[in-house]
Amino acid sequence: MPAPRSFPWLALVAVPALAVAAALAVRLLAIEPAAVGQACDLKPWEGWCAARTALVVSFRHKELGWFALAVALAATMVRRRWLGCAALCLGLTGLILYSWEPAAVAAVLGVLVILRSRTPTARQTSAATA
Repeated sequence: MPAPRSFPWLALVAVPALAVAAALAVRLLAIEPAAVGQACDLKPWEGWCAARTALVVSFRHKELGWFALAVALAATMVRRRWLGCAALCLGLTGLILYSWEPAAVAAVLGVLVILRSRTPTARQTSAATA
């Protein structure tokens, strides 16, 4: 009997927690403060304000959420855990950064792919050894 793999727990807890922390930091430190927005109003496409402005513009059509959903659909088709983890992280990031609808679906699909990825079941293992 092979040893259980710890990747699903790492993929479901640690890596998404880092993604949530990074998204919250971006939202609370670069997007929401009025002082940051006012500082970037004068020259929105210069320096670090360019990255902030590009991110804020992406909120209009929920690009992050749609990208997360595309990754989740690809992960669902190929059933790879690392791609499911990427879909989960992008989905959680999209939930925090104003792309709720597509990001929520992406996060759920990412979790399902992580939990149901291609791992040999006991029946498949016993059939292969018989």
